[in-house]
Amino acid sequence: MTIMTKYPTTFTLSLICALLMPVCARAATVPAGTALWVRTLDEVSSSDKAGRQFAGRLDSNLVVKGKRVASAGTKVYGRVESSRSAGRAFGKSELSLSITQIVVGGRPVAITTGNYEESGPRSGRKTVARTAAGAAVGAAFGGAAAGAAIGAATGLIGRGKSVVAPSGTLFEFRLTQPVSL
Repeated sequence: MTIMTKYPTTFTLSLICALLMPVCARAATVPAGTALWVRTLDEVSSSDKAGRQFAGRLDSNLVVKGKRVASAGTKVYGRVESSRSAGRAFGKSELSLSITQIVVGGRPVAITTGNYEESGPRSGRKTVARTAAGAAVGAAFGGAAAGAAIGAATGLIGRGKSVVAPSGTLFEFRLTQPVSL
């Protein structure tokens, strides 16, 4: 009687362990605080709604203890955490992004990163400047109040600038929790 027929369960488990060993040996834990340099594949802006997904790719290899655990070009997915467009009179545009997933070996792995935050210029200064300019023009023609109203109206016509990150924009995110890849 051979060993294979006498101990089929033991043999099967040994074979499975031998086949899975290289997969387990390759897994590495990426520590919290590790930088992920991500280049966006989609445009994102402060006019996008919170929760909108976007895609990107690692711009450089992800290396842990001298071992590459994810290559440059590895696909990642992120989310718009919060966004706000500047109002017509006052305010500023704001955009907050995070990375939520990395695809390693064809399987998506959930990750947690800190937010990348960007703010646009305040729009209130323009409104005040346009109102003052309108008042000056109106004063020159005899009606400062009318000029101020015209200046305020032109200030309200233009919105503040949006924060826009076109496709190909490079961002740095940092892991806030360790992850096994």
